[in-house]
Amino acid sequence: MAGEKNMKTRFLIGTMILGLVCGLFLAGCVESRTPYVGNYQSMEPYAGKGHVELELKENGEANWKMPTGKTIKFKWRVENNRIWLYTKEGAILLITPSEGGKKLSADMTGQWHPSCPVDKCILFQRVPGALVPEGFTPFSRRAP
Repeated sequence: MAGEKNMKTRFLIGTMILGLVCGLFLAGCVESRTPYVGNYQSMEPYAGKGHVELELKENGEANWKMPTGKTIKFKWRVENNRIWLYTKEGAILLITPSEGGKKLSADMTGQWHPSCPVDKCILFQRVPGALVPEGFTPFSRRAP
């Protein structure tokens, strides 16, 4: 009986250690959000009605404000030098940063093109005065 209890305890401890190691490994694979945190505005009016505003927060939350005033909330992450926006309902938008995060290209086709077709893309530019971490310099792409 004591041997069985000792075996269960060892199994539980081993499982916890394995979980911790896996968690640390996965955390190391995620790219930093820091270069892209800030407020952006579409470079052109959207559908001729006004500019779209995009706020990317350090905590992984984002707000996409339409010219009509409607705000859509997203979660976001960075992977392979691209920004992935996720809605609560499961929709995904793929954004490609350029110029060290000063400009963003949001692909609205749903096809994840390497570069957006001009008529299906919203180009954003960082709003002047947006917060950029002090001493920040754009990082180079990580090797796989």
